[in-house]
Amino acid sequence: MPRASATVLFDFDGTLVRGDCAAAWLRDLLRSHPLRRLLAGLSFPFLSPGFAWWRSAWVPASFYTWLATVGRTDEALAEAREDFLRKCAARREQLLIKPAVARLHAHLAAGDAVVIVTGAEARLARDVWRVLGQPELPVVGSSVRPALGGWIGVEHTVGPRKLVALAREGIRPPFAAVYSDSARDLPLLCETARPVLVAPDRRSLARVNRRLRGAFETLR
Repeated sequence: MPRASATVLFDFDGTLVRGDCAAAWLRDLLRSHPLRRLLAGLSFPFLSPGFAWWRSAWVPASFYTWLATVGRTDEALAEAREDFLRKCAARREQLLIKPAVARLHAHLAAGDAVVIVTGAEARLARDVWRVLGQPELPVVGSSVRPALGGWIGVEHTVGPRKLVALAREGIRPPFAAVYSDSARDLPLLCETARPVLVAPDRRSLARVNRRLRGAFETLR
């Protein structure tokens, strides 16, 4: 891993690629089975509010990961994963957020060390990035483990937990630059002299502006 002071951080979902790759992967798995789909629909009104706060987001994320994977063999999951990755590759031009990807390549060309830090499961994000034809980079993200016949989350790297996960890899602030689409990454955006918001929604833009008082770049 690179030295902290030389590190440029990029969020993944909504920053480098459109949408949420982990949610899309789980939706594929849930939709393929009527009972899983039914249970996901029935539970969503009760569990979805948990996604709003970084401390509680692990609970619904872990439940839906388990629901999508329980009872499936490793071989079946591997095959489904490859199908999902093929779909991503076929949608390369739609998925890549080109201004942010171009900026990432510019940092690499300048000799900067670039790390992707994401709330998605690290291996999934790495695989999606690869099939989209992009260079191999360090990816710091969430992790899962087998439990109760399926898979559950071990750590959900959102909000301040991204700083903890990065520190375990020896990457500590200040960072050379941080790119994100979301105010959830304020703990990272506050640790750089070069915070960059990528196509933020109004709520994230307002929250970041209140905290950083306009001292950030917006990339669209």
